[in-house]
Amino acid sequence: MFSSEGKFRKTYRHQFNQLRTGDETEIPMSTLASRIETRKVPLSSGQINAIKEAPDELVDVDGFQRIVTSKAAQKSTIKRLMYDVADPVMSRSQKIEVHSYIDSYSWCPPPIFMFLITMIQVGIFLFYWESDGRKSIWTDCAGCFQHHNHTVPGIFIFAPKLRGEAWRFTSYMFLHAGLNHLLGNVIIQLLVGIPLEVAHKIWRIGPIYLLAVTAGSLLQYAIDPNSLLVGASAGVYALIFAHVANVILNWHEMPFRWIRVLILAVFITFDFGGALYRRFYADQCDSVSHLAHIAGAVTGIFFGYVVLYNVVEHRIETIIKYVCLALYSSLFVITIVFVIVREPYSKSLWNDENCK
Repeated sequence: MFSSEGKFRKTYRHQFNQLRTGDETEIPMSTLASRIETRKVPLSSGQINAIKEAPDELVDVDGFQRIVTSKAAQKSTIKRLMYDVADPVMSRSQKIEVHSYIDSYSWCPPPIFMFLITMIQVGIFLFYWESDGRKSIWTDCAGCFQHHNHTVPGIFIFAPKLRGEAWRFTSYMFLHAGLNHLLGNVIIQLLVGIPLEVAHKIWRIGPIYLLAVTAGSLLQYAIDPNSLLVGASAGVYALIFAHVANVILNWHEMPFRWIRVLILAVFITFDFGGALYRRFYADQCDSVSHLAHIAGAVTGIFFGYVVLYNVVEHRIETIIKYVCLALYSSLFVITIVFVIVREPYSKSLWNDENCK
């Protein structure tokens, strides 16, 4: 069951109270329509039209909520289609929150963070690829090293011996080891990140992405201070696992939740299953930084649970939020301490005999 204190329901209840006079609990629809115009209640034109066109009968606060979140109140064809897909698997009480959650997808502000990060990554790759003399675009780690000399790290790459240059713990996300690497990251981050940013806005998605990238390099150095690091995979994994946090936070309000769970489960199974197979059964030396991926996934779930928009916040969710914040903050601080005390190229805590 939904709490009456859900953020959307609280808004609708407040709007209904603005339309009441005295101790009214029910208002005729015709009276409701006239009061909306005189009392300047902040409703969309679609919601106002839905109220005006509704049968002239008494309506209480629950009926008001159903009308302003009905298909008739929604002007967007795409969102009405989403209603049609979601409604058959929703109870009547769930529709108010589910429709409101769908309505919250807005392009104002537009998802500029994901577009901007992607354009910068593509632009830097093409600039350095051109500067490197147009080597094989599929395998060239453009910008990773200076002046065609593969012993002097470039300005963005994360290199253990240059840990004192703190920007490198984040700036490595602008470099990629070839076009395959770049395309894989930018396509996924656009497909996954744009819907998240549309629903949760830049001030939530931006910190998740950037914090995950930083956490990826911190964890990589803390465990294995011998590896160079490039790519935005930690940020991409944070976006993917932020979807997991989003589904957990807004389970009852989430349209198509089982489809989301299935897609996430398939991805996680194949990705982590493939990594475990290559590591323990195929005896392959894997150059992928799984530690950065893990840091991104942890950031997406734990930090995502803390900052993502929660439609209906229950007490247990508030408690879990503080637990997640404490755990993630502790892990972040621990990795920073390891980075400070461990010397570059010291013994790895995760040895792989096949990669020596």
